[in-house]
Amino acid sequence: MTERPAVVYEDQGEISPFWQRMPWFFRFPLQADVLFGLLFLSLATLVAYVLPLPTPLAIALVVGLVWLAALRQAFAVMEAVSQGRLAASERTTFRPDRERRNLPWKLLAIFLIWGLLISFVGRISITLLWLVFAFFSLGLPASVMALSVTNSLRQAVNPAKWLFIMQQVGKPYLVLLCFLFLLSNGAPHATRLLAPLLGGWLILPALTFIVLYFNLIMFAMMGYVLYQFHQALGLSVRISFARSSSNPAARAGTDALADAVAARVADGEIDAAIDLAYEQQRQFPEDLAIQDRYHRLLLAADRKDRALTHGQRYLELLLRRGRSEAGLDLLFRLRALQADFRPERPEAILPLAEAAFRRRDAPTAVELLRGFDKRHPRHPDIPAIYYLSARLMSELLRQDDTALRILRGLRLKYPGHAVTIAAEPYLMALEKLQPDVA
Repeated sequence: MTERPAVVYEDQGEISPFWQRMPWFFRFPLQADVLFGLLFLSLATLVAYVLPLPTPLAIALVVGLVWLAALRQAFAVMEAVSQGRLAASERTTFRPDRERRNLPWKLLAIFLIWGLLISFVGRISITLLWLVFAFFSLGLPASVMALSVTNSLRQAVNPAKWLFIMQQVGKPYLVLLCFLFLLSNGAPHATRLLAPLLGGWLILPALTFIVLYFNLIMFAMMGYVLYQFHQALGLSVRISFARSSSNPAARAGTDALADAVAARVADGEIDAAIDLAYEQQRQFPEDLAIQDRYHRLLLAADRKDRALTHGQRYLELLLRRGRSEAGLDLLFRLRALQADFRPERPEAILPLAEAAFRRRDAPTAVELLRGFDKRHPRHPDIPAIYYLSARLMSELLRQDDTALRILRGLRLKYPGHAVTIAAEPYLMALEKLQPDVA
């Protein structure tokens, strides 16, 4: 089987078998990043009620498009889980390969190819038909897993690949089949139970949510099987189970390592403590507590250059997690080391300026916002930067005239923009406060 071009971390400890993690699978679609897509796709079915088409045709069209997007999401989930990205925090930097966008069509092709084959043999012998159908049903999960790993229709329809996966997984493959069969029947049973309780416009998105929920569990489970048996299948992973934040033992390991760092500091072995903390933050790049511990250790040891380099990455992580207040505090610490320190990414400026504005720290907010549109003339944050600048001038600096000029410039340069529309009442309120000129 084709090996992924990935950075391999060797496992240090056995991955928990998938049959022991059933509660986790049922909670998986409720993780923030997955749940957002699930809710969006479910609510997207409401478009069927406003299309200028006959209702059955509109529903069929919209549901078909939603299913296409849902299968793309499901394959992305399967890929992420097969790499060991079991927690939402481990998927923040995950981006599916654009070439995998056609996987739903390839999955449809698998059903069409085998459907034609089953139909053909059915004309020869009913017994042969049932044998081929049973083999297809038995090998379908292996076919989907092969498709996810190789992105190849030829590999996915090849029975030899199915048998290879079944052989390497062994008896647990039969357990997987049983679980997938039960899950595939879970959606119809849940639908029959809930349908009488629903009505009107709510029924279509609610039923879609139920079906997609069970579908995501099945794809996550197949991805986890690839992860659990990745060594036997010749696959590489991004995050070993020993280092996964989904593994309780991993958290215990990080706590033990934190104790070791503290012990080195207490003994005055600063270099050894920094080396341990560096390794820990490298293993857990998305763990805020670990990154903060390493950063503060660098500051305490007066490792200025390393603190500034790590600070850029840590600042990006904080802002990506929506921790702009902590990001602003970090910015102050980094500027104490280097007065002209600025975030490398322009996307960091707006949330940091907003945090400064909320603290009524006008000098910091002004310094962050000044000249942004000239440094990044095509950046999508410019309208929001203008609006925040106007509020800053009016509310903190009491310069309503300047705020009016900024807002009028916003309306002129970005007519119809969502930020411009949101700023319009603010502009009108400022204009009413202006003294009448006789």
